[in-house]
Order: sequence, then structure tokens, then C-alpha cells
Amino acid sequence: MKIARKKLGNSEIEVSPLGFGCWAIGGPFWLDGLPDGWGHVNDEASIRAIGRALELGINFFDTADAYGVGHSESIIGRALKGKRHEAVIATKFGFTHDIATKQVYTRTDVSPAYIRKACEASLRRLGTDYIDLYQIHVGGVPLEELDSVIESLEGLKREGWIRSYGWSTSDAERAAAFGERSSGVAIQHPLNVLHDDGPMIDVCERYGLSSINNSPLAMGLLSGKFDLSSSLPQDDVRGSKHEWVFYFKNGKPDAGYMDQLEAVKEILTSGGRSPVQGALAWIWGRSGAAVPIPGLKTETQLEEAAKALDYGPLTQGEMEEIRKLLDNLLDNRDTMRN
Repeated sequence: MKIARKKLGNSEIEVSPLGFGCWAIGGPFWLDGLPDGWGHVNDEASIRAIGRALELGINFFDTADAYGVGHSESIIGRALKGKRHEAVIATKFGFTHDIATKQVYTRTDVSPAYIRKACEASLRRLGTDYIDLYQIHVGGVPLEELDSVIESLEGLKREGWIRSYGWSTSDAERAAAFGERSSGVAIQHPLNVLHDDGPMIDVCERYGLSSINNSPLAMGLLSGKFDLSSSLPQDDVRGSKHEWVFYFKNGKPDAGYMDQLEAVKEILTSGGRSPVQGALAWIWGRSGAAVPIPGLKTETQLEEAAKALDYGPLTQGEMEEIRKLLDNLLDNRDTMRN
């Protein structure tokens, strides 16, 4: 299937407008003792989904060495064996981990020696001799350490280990510093219809950086599969007690976000779109720099997401209507609190 490509930042690397988020295919692992995976995963189903993505023209795969403590990278390597030239692989580094116990730690390391060691390990697991996009996974790297990290990444680029680099961060000030100081091509950050981020979009557009969007489906909340009675198991990151999992609380959908979804669902699903397709259409309507990377595990999930490309972005009229509906809902909520 022929899908129009877009370049990562100012590079010559061309990716599909829709990526394949590979966190979930990493399987179970833990972050500082709390579940950080998405429950049980079938590796063969993951491999089939990656193969199907290539058939449909989806060529951009985003992972991290922390996802499944290397397991996600290994699955991608298996799936792309003999097909590496068809794919663009993005991975990340910076969170220390223990492969034997599948523990990832909030203790981070972005020293030159660690970056090189992490890159070498990712290359081995991915079964490749280059990484297309190598991303800093630690969103809060102090700005005084950023130049050292950039220097290390530039070195890997000169050696041919990586083709380009980016930063996964939700901090627009840090992203701007990255844009000013580096030849990086992308910022990865959360973005969805329930969580807009104007400052970050502005930074990406100002510096010519691709906006790679994680959580485009709000960790699945926008899939339309949940109601307030839904409950996810404790071995799922959404059922954990991580403070940063705010779309779900202890495995249950957050009522406030569910209200917001209900307010805009009719627009998202207009024209025959599913909720997933509408959520992706909102992202494309938000910025031409945006590349959403929904987390996928199966061919069925992949095919539903890929069909969103047939519909394209929401119109600017629909985008504005959604903005007004959400603004009014939040304003009314604030009034009731006061």
C-alpha cells in the first residue's frame, strides 16, 4: 500500500504519518517495583502485526531499551529480519535496568560511556548495524548536562551507529534548548484530544522538529472500549499505582476524562470513523509536524489505526468545535468547584 511519507525534522529519513508504538509488545516488566508493562503479550502476534504494518505502508516503529527490558527491541529485530531496509526504527536510552529481574529504575544515566554501551546493546537486540532515530528517554535531563549528551549523540552519528537523534520529553523549555543547541530532528511527547500541548507544538514547528506523539489514544481511553465500570488488572501499567498514569486511577478510567471524551465523541466519530480513527484524525489536524505512535499489539489493532489514514485529519471547523466543547466543559467544572 502506498502511503505518503514525511521527513523526520530536517533529515532525509522518511516515515509514514502513523507510527507503531512498541511499548506494549515488550511484555511484563516493572518500574521501581510497580508494573510498567501492558500485561501478557503474544510474541508471535506482535511479529505478525509488525509484518502487517509494513504491508500497509506503516514503516515507523518506536521502542525503547526499557520496554520489557530489551524484549520489545528483540521482537522488532525478529520481525524485521530480512526487511530492515523497509523500516525506520526509533529507540531510546537513559533508564538503568536489570535484564534478569526485568526491573527498570528511575535512576538514570546519560553519561558518554553509558550512552555508547546502551546503543551497542540496542543494536544487538534489534539485529541491525544502525538506528534511524536514537532518543533520550529521560525527559528531565538537566540543561547543564544537555551539551554532553548531544556531543555523545553526534559522535554516534559520525560513526554511523545512528542516523539521527531526538528527545522524549514533555518539557517545552528543554525541547527549545534542544532545538537551539543540536542538529536533532524530533521531540517525542504526549499529545491527544484530551491533552493538547500548544507550547510543545510551537517549539517543534519553530525549530523544524518532528512532533512524535505518544499516548495519542490516552493510554487506550480514547479507544471507546471503556466505561466507568471497567477495571484493568494490576499487572497492567494502567492498573498500577504510578502517579503519572492519570487517565486511569487504580485500573479504572478517570471520570473527568471520560466526561471530556463523551463531550467530543460525536465529532471524533463523524464520517464513519471509529473512536481510535477520530483520535488520530485530531492529532493530524493539530499540526503538520505530528506523527502519532499508538501502542499496538495485534493485527486487528494495527488495521483499525491504519484505516485512519484513509479518512485523513479532522477539518479546522471540527477542531475548533472540539476546542470550544472542551473549554466550556472545563470552565463549567471550575465554576462548580468555586
